[in-house]
Amino acid sequence: MRLLLLAGCAVLTIAIAGCSHPYSVEKATSARNDSETADPGDRDSAHDDSAAAHHDHSAHSEHPHADHAAPPPAAHHEPASHPVSPATDSADADHQDSDSLTPLQIFKKRITPILQAKNPSSCSECHLSGVDLKEYIGPDQETTFASLRAAGLIDMENPDASKLLKFIDRRPKQPNLITDKIRREELAAFRAWIRAAVQDPKLATAQTADANLGPQIPDEVIRHARKDRVLASFIDNVWSEVGRCAACHSPDRNQKQVKEHGEQVSWIKLRDPQATLDYMLEAGIINPDDPLESMLLTKPTMQVEHGGGQKIVVGDRTYKQFRRFIEDYAAVVNGVYETVEALPPESSEVSQVSEIWLKFTDVPARFDKMLLRVDLYRWNRESKSWSPDHWATADRLIAGDRRLWQQVLTITAPRDSERAGHIRREPRLPPGVYLAKVYIDQTEKLQKQYPAELADEDFIGQVEIDSRWQPGYGRMVVAKFP
Repeated sequence: MRLLLLAGCAVLTIAIAGCSHPYSVEKATSARNDSETADPGDRDSAHDDSAAAHHDHSAHSEHPHADHAAPPPAAHHEPASHPVSPATDSADADHQDSDSLTPLQIFKKRITPILQAKNPSSCSECHLSGVDLKEYIGPDQETTFASLRAAGLIDMENPDASKLLKFIDRRPKQPNLITDKIRREELAAFRAWIRAAVQDPKLATAQTADANLGPQIPDEVIRHARKDRVLASFIDNVWSEVGRCAACHSPDRNQKQVKEHGEQVSWIKLRDPQATLDYMLEAGIINPDDPLESMLLTKPTMQVEHGGGQKIVVGDRTYKQFRRFIEDYAAVVNGVYETVEALPPESSEVSQVSEIWLKFTDVPARFDKMLLRVDLYRWNRESKSWSPDHWATADRLIAGDRRLWQQVLTITAPRDSERAGHIRREPRLPPGVYLAKVYIDQTEKLQKQYPAELADEDFIGQVEIDSRWQPGYGRMVVAKFP
């Protein structure tokens, strides 16, 4: 049996009130980085061994889904360690007659209904898919008890200290009231049954040929579906780009749009990516049943009417990021992933939209309405060379009738670099000289061959730009098209 049960419920609802940039993700990024390295003692060492060891119940010493659940610096919901509730809690009070029942009677009266329940268990508060308490209940109490005991989830000497009870009792600091009630009922039911079962000599020695209770998918897949991981992906792919939508959809800037169209246009929730994601799902802006019909994709690309006009192009950087998250989210909630190989690879860089504008003038009219991408490489005075990775990028359609191109810069950095943390706090470019490499999509391959990238064959030219790179439309950096 795989110990894939109730991961540390680290729901990263980020409150970034202390950041000057309204769409900063400094603390969310910090939380994500912490989650990748913290709590090594919780990692299941058996998963580093052979497939046989992976299924060795006695080898699983800790909860396999809590190995990365480090508390985020400013999270509303973070993993909290709670002692198993006392026997006199409200849920137990409702079942005081359990003391007079046999283990089998308790199993049928209180455990079997959990298995038969239509609604998901309390696991769903931290997992979008992949884990449900039902999966740890077998067809009969002998199979269930033998499997849980063999996995080390039941403490025969001290039943109230059983790991299964500790896992069930894990909850965020601010749990959903309904889910928390379900959790307390599940905890009380399993506690009553385990207390009775460990005293039954037949159950104590029960054996089972089928010990494969629990999810039958890899730990990595289950961790990928944790809500904290999903939020981290939302921050990387969507929240980092919402600055491009802020003029019409952020409550600190869109008073005119609200007056004309109502409060529903304010789908950005300032300094709160979790609230933003929740609202986008509730409002249907993200559609997990039909990802490509999500309004987050169809409106800014003008596939359907959009009062703000065309903001992104099918195949550009922002479109790719939005679509990457939406398709991944849909696959998670619909339980599509079954293997590690099916999981999407993590981007090698982080990015954040800035308020630094760059304009190219004298753009040939023949490039009208073609997508131009520019990558900026910083000059290193010490090594007297250009940086190996770009420090900023931007893409947008060319306005050939005016012979110009302009766009806000997206600041970028390798994911594991020190620079990545800086741009999360405030997306700026240090003053200095940068090499601007320009690419143009002259064949519409980005739209026709998703997720294609512009490459050497699309390279047009390059130009050096020396600037202080100050934010603000009125301080736009202007350069002549190469």
